[in-house]
Amino acid sequence: MMKTILLTNKYTSTPLEIIQSVLPDGFRLEMLDEVNRNVLLDKAHLADYILASGRLKIDGEVLCRTVNLKMIQRTGVGLDSLDLEAIKTRGIPLYVNQGVNADSVAEHALLLILACLRRLTVINADTKNGIWKKQIQGTSTRTLCGRTVGILGMGNIGRAVAGLLVPFGADVIYYDQYRVGLETERKLNIRCVDLQELFETAEIITLHCALTEETKGLINKDSIQKMQRGVIIVNTARGQLVCENDLVAAVKAGKIGFAALDVYEHEPLSNLELTALPNVITTPHIAGVTYDAFYQMMHDAMRNIRLFEEGQLQEIEQYRLRIGGKK
Repeated sequence: MMKTILLTNKYTSTPLEIIQSVLPDGFRLEMLDEVNRNVLLDKAHLADYILASGRLKIDGEVLCRTVNLKMIQRTGVGLDSLDLEAIKTRGIPLYVNQGVNADSVAEHALLLILACLRRLTVINADTKNGIWKKQIQGTSTRTLCGRTVGILGMGNIGRAVAGLLVPFGADVIYYDQYRVGLETERKLNIRCVDLQELFETAEIITLHCALTEETKGLINKDSIQKMQRGVIIVNTARGQLVCENDLVAAVKAGKIGFAALDVYEHEPLSNLELTALPNVITTPHIAGVTYDAFYQMMHDAMRNIRLFEEGQLQEIEQYRLRIGGKK
């Protein structure tokens, strides 16, 4: 009998073609007809495996609707859509794809940093509108070489960003709950500082930390007040790390010189004040979704599910999230 993988999202076109291309033999894919909680609840009973994708919450109510659920596989690494306590209580094994899209997100973060420094969106619009003031426009931009970049979170993505910054000659500082090893710091030429120093000294702040109770609203009017005037803020992590209203106010006041966001408090993006600002760059939560990263993410997720079904747990042990679930 074929096993059912319930994908908690809806894909069409190229993304769906990629998923179907890596679907293992002996499995069928069930997607949501519409991405909403009621549809997820209605289809939960079909799941032998849940492939958790997107922002719909996998909680106790969803899990109570399942009948034959063996395992939950997260397509990426973010856990804020998963009720870990409910999963633990029911003893359901949970697997993630640690680091699978780190390079993709890091490249996007670097792209946004450079776009902010060079005021790309503003100058692009000016040029298309016939404004040609080479010296004035050019001297309103900055180079990355010599700038102090503060990285909040030094996990897989944070380290990838730091590695990309090495050839640019930036001065990179970081804050993380857990300091990386001295060898890694030397290799990446990075320096660990406390949060206060990072806020006060970084000219560019790029966010790469998980969303937790401690980090929610980390960028707010109080933390912004500590920053240098004209600071650049880049967020490719989680939208709720930033209080958008405080960011908008700071951009309008000139405290924040430029901001670039790939994630938002509410998605899809609906904050009209944010989108109206010429010195705010917005992208649609796309940092980790290049063709290459999406293929690898789905390939690895399906591989984990297949190996779990075959009982080859030793092959996927490194992807297991330890929350107390039984094997």
